[in-house]
Amino acid sequence: MVLDIKDLRIHYQTRKGMVKAVDGVSFQLKEKETLGLVGESGSGKSTLGFGILKLLPKTSKLSGEILFGESKENLVQKSEKEMRKLRGKDISMIFQDPMTSLNPIMKVKDHFVETIKTHIPDIEEEKAEEMAKKALEAVGIDPVRINDYPFQFSGGMRQRVMIALALVLNPKLVIADEPTTSLDVIVQAQILELLKDLKKRFNMSMILITHDLGVVAEMADRIAVMYAGHLVELAESEKIYYEPKHPYTKALLESIPNTNINDLELRYIPGSPPDLVNPPKGCRFAPRCPFAKKICFEKEPPTVEVDGSIVKCWLYKGDENGDG
Repeated sequence: MVLDIKDLRIHYQTRKGMVKAVDGVSFQLKEKETLGLVGESGSGKSTLGFGILKLLPKTSKLSGEILFGESKENLVQKSEKEMRKLRGKDISMIFQDPMTSLNPIMKVKDHFVETIKTHIPDIEEEKAEEMAKKALEAVGIDPVRINDYPFQFSGGMRQRVMIALALVLNPKLVIADEPTTSLDVIVQAQILELLKDLKKRFNMSMILITHDLGVVAEMADRIAVMYAGHLVELAESEKIYYEPKHPYTKALLESIPNTNINDLELRYIPGSPPDLVNPPKGCRFAPRCPFAKKICFEKEPPTVEVDGSIVKCWLYKGDENGDG
């Protein structure tokens, strides 16, 4: 097991109050597995990714357990100095926008050398540069371009540079946060195919964060669906697509446009996600759910296993009065 997250909570202090961005999430990630983390904007998926690396603002409060690696070290208890030793070496992140993540006044080579020397201080610069060239070559970039600046690359090429940076030290876990955002569909497909290939080549585990269920269709072994800070469903990819259990998962799938079916009515999820400063008392999806019943508005639903899927919903478990 690469990662074992237990009752993770990430809350932000704001002027309006405490935002419960991630609220009691638990899941495990196996070796060499790709987990797709999906949900609407504001569901907490990116916050969860940043929380694993503890790249959170000072106004945040992190609790629960993030057990990493064979030793099951709890990252929540680690200091910033200890986390710096892990970031890039054991756990890497591919950020949404490479143009803002890469320093525009630093050559690509300098980004790599800085990353490598942070974890291998005694390495010679020539050796570090050689490692950087191999990483660039692995993502389809001519090593000659190591002396170019980020602005000299296209959006897709910059994303390849970010992927190479994330993989240069061969980490055990890579967190890809919306890696194809703002890229056209052709480049998007190329980046996803590249990630798929590199995952096999480097034997790494991956968490792929996206709002697009279509993106994770072929990439993920399992899919975790988040809504308003809660993990509402977790199952193998095929089960999610062909046998979705949670009403929110079903609604997400039905809202994907399908050009192969004539006269298909495009569906949408009515309403908006709740205010996470004051979330609903019961199920957070209840105000938008067509199957909601009385208990859904009164009590938070339990997390249960249904036909191999993990679901947080009252539809699959009756209350104490037998209302199932």
